[in-house]
Amino acid sequence: MYAVIDLADFSLQAALRGLPDLRAAAVALVDPERTTPRVCALTAMARERGVNEGMTPTHALARCEGLRIRHRSLTAESTAMEALLQCAFAFSPNIELTAPGRLTLDLRGIAALTDANPESLTDWTKRLRAVVALLDLEASVGVGTTPDCARHAAGSTKTVCVVTNSRSFIAELPIAALEPSNYAAEILVQWGIRTVGELLALNPSEVTERLGLEALGLFAAASTTALRPLRLARPVERFEDAVDFEEPVETLEPLLFLLQRFSNSLGLRLEATGQVARAMTLRLRLESGSVHERELRVPEPTRQPEILFRMLRAHLETVRTETAVCALSLSLDLGQPAQRQFSFFETVLRDPHQFQETLGRLSVLLGADRIGSPVRMPGHQRDSFHLVPPDFETVAPSSACRPELIRLIPWRCLRPETEATVQASTANGAPLSVSSTGVNGRIRITTGPWRASGRWWEPEAWSREDWEAQTVSGVVVRLTLTSVGWRVTGLLD
Repeated sequence: MYAVIDLADFSLQAALRGLPDLRAAAVALVDPERTTPRVCALTAMARERGVNEGMTPTHALARCEGLRIRHRSLTAESTAMEALLQCAFAFSPNIELTAPGRLTLDLRGIAALTDANPESLTDWTKRLRAVVALLDLEASVGVGTTPDCARHAAGSTKTVCVVTNSRSFIAELPIAALEPSNYAAEILVQWGIRTVGELLALNPSEVTERLGLEALGLFAAASTTALRPLRLARPVERFEDAVDFEEPVETLEPLLFLLQRFSNSLGLRLEATGQVARAMTLRLRLESGSVHERELRVPEPTRQPEILFRMLRAHLETVRTETAVCALSLSLDLGQPAQRQFSFFETVLRDPHQFQETLGRLSVLLGADRIGSPVRMPGHQRDSFHLVPPDFETVAPSSACRPELIRLIPWRCLRPETEATVQASTANGAPLSVSSTGVNGRIRITTGPWRASGRWWEPEAWSREDWEAQTVSGVVVRLTLTSVGWRVTGLLD
């Protein structure tokens, strides 16, 4: 048994994918690559209003008021075929990319269909069509004993057609189902041949003498026993969805609408192939020609669309572009599912995706440069650190960690440091009195100084001089002299 998935008006479906409002409107598809652009596909509403294939856009607009012209997108067609091939691969490993918008599946060896029960075939076919519908594509599925018989079944008026009696089904087909040339079709009409059964009643050799070698192709297409080897195709290991806007987008809502559709479609494709995403790459092509690109690492590899969409929404809320967006694309980087072995009394871990979403919301409020884990920078400058994204997967084990030397003195560092007016000795620079917020008076005891400096070869050179002092009232403070003056940097509790 063979199955065929056929997408009628494939170019139009790919161009209108994700735009359900346009499918019910009058829309004509134009190929901009042709020297003279002409209508190559159109919706039912446009056909009812007098628009036909081959018209120029000007002629079509004159025929139908309010007609919407859309350009054919090869990128959208390639993305739609990749998605269709990946989802169909979950139903059969032997697939042929017969034509754009048409797949042929070999059903031999599938355990669920070994009994060849018509009811099981019908249920299987409905499930296949339902999965294709989740990709926002309308398909008709046919099942037959040969690839050509399945193709005829998919091209029938039914959306799901399982052929149980191949001979009677083929015989009732119109002769146009065999796709004869205009010359051969005209001769067959003159002979009074209207159906395939009437053609099969003729002598093949005599028909070949009159029509030539094309007659052999017609009889082969009408055969219920002739099999041909399939040119097997494999789905690419690429999970990407993209769209080119007819008009530049300036607001966030259209982007979020499309990204939610992308997340659902890519999540379905990941589930069909048993893959998970460990990172996402979002690209926005702007009207100015520049590209905004950002890689978002998924905290824990997943295929859940709602998690992917929440991360994208949290990032887009922080994006401000100089010009409008002309194109949008989202690609996934695949990874391995996380596997953990819990102990007998260990509880389930908290959701890491919720933590990542919390970080995303904090970055919107505070700024992306103020969210992360502090990492000390090399050198001796105090409070010198930078922020890095938190990473809980590559943390060194506790046995490898070495605690730093801790001074058992209860110093309380001030954040921020307090400006101070200090009278210093002319002999050695030791502070004699201090006047600051919360600390005032003459100094009785001083220790120091401790001098440190660094990066003297760069404009960001620094130097500091620390003193520890006790006032006559008994307050112990740490005073620091830098290029900007004296500051109180610590208190002894």
